[in-house]
Amino acid sequence: MVDSWSSTAPAPTSGNPAPQQGPDWQVPSQPRGPGRWLKAIVTLVLYGLVFYWTDVRVIFSRLTAVRLEYVAAGVLLYAGGQALSTWKWRLLLAPVGLGAVRYTRLLAFYFIGMFFNLFLPTMVGGDAVKAVLLARETGAPVRAATSVFMERNLGLFALLSIALVASWRAPAADIMGVTLSTLTLLLFCGFIAANVALVTRGVYGLADRIIAATPLARMRHRTAPLYDAVSAYRARTGLIAGTVLLSFVFQGVVIAVVFLNTRALHLDFPFAPIAVFVPLISLASMIPVSVNGLGVREALYIFFFGRLGAPTEVSVSLALLYLAVTFTASLPGGLVYALQRSGRRQAAASRSPS
Repeated sequence: MVDSWSSTAPAPTSGNPAPQQGPDWQVPSQPRGPGRWLKAIVTLVLYGLVFYWTDVRVIFSRLTAVRLEYVAAGVLLYAGGQALSTWKWRLLLAPVGLGAVRYTRLLAFYFIGMFFNLFLPTMVGGDAVKAVLLARETGAPVRAATSVFMERNLGLFALLSIALVASWRAPAADIMGVTLSTLTLLLFCGFIAANVALVTRGVYGLADRIIAATPLARMRHRTAPLYDAVSAYRARTGLIAGTVLLSFVFQGVVIAVVFLNTRALHLDFPFAPIAVFVPLISLASMIPVSVNGLGVREALYIFFFGRLGAPTEVSVSLALLYLAVTFTASLPGGLVYALQRSGRRQAAASRSPS
């Protein structure tokens, strides 16, 4: 089914969106090609280097001595943050005419996306899963993708804003000769410029003409539908402000989870430097060089928490505990996906002629 919706079309106000026939719970396969294997190799190399320079026995002893009450609190808090993000996503569905989708259904999609995000090449791979599931639920792929894009886009604004402030308080560091604060500022300015182009007709038209004269011209057919779809949000400043606030709250949840993890490992790090380090680590972990940011995250924990005097083994233990918390909080998504797939198979078998 082709999603022919545009910003000028009336949005449905009642009833369920028309579903698209097909396997609602079938997650798209990963893209084939050398890129997928390259990221897996990079992940293995990074992990190999991390564990080569650390004492695995010390890491193991620290992880086996964690205070489980703090770990459990971190898992529940992180899962609650994902439920909050699902609510933010639901708020963003109304402007594109998909507001009739139930919250519980979206929550299932969100946790399934979290689960598959553990294994997909980038930290945002779960977004593609959510978009596909919502598209198959509603038969509106453009609007589904737009809502997922906006949810991630506003979350990235909150993350970049916090990281920009944090970079001025973080330990001095250079990346290829560029200071951390300068690099973060450039990323923030680039993000703002891209969004201005996306919501301003004149700027978008200028950018479109420039792109048409470059080798990127073949991408124009992908950006045009996105530009039309995002137009539904231009007059919804109150909604955008509210969802941005929820994005800041979620980033606070992630910081609080890491703080709980330090207490679980019997560490007495103050909250303030954790609030500085975590947004920068989250931002850098989104760079698509490894599977789910694995290896990159551990290296950044070593760098930042080492500035607090933490030995390498302590920093790696903290990174691995965060991975364990997010993995545990994501497991319900795998369970929901398995149950729904099993139910669809049984339903299909009962309808087939004997």
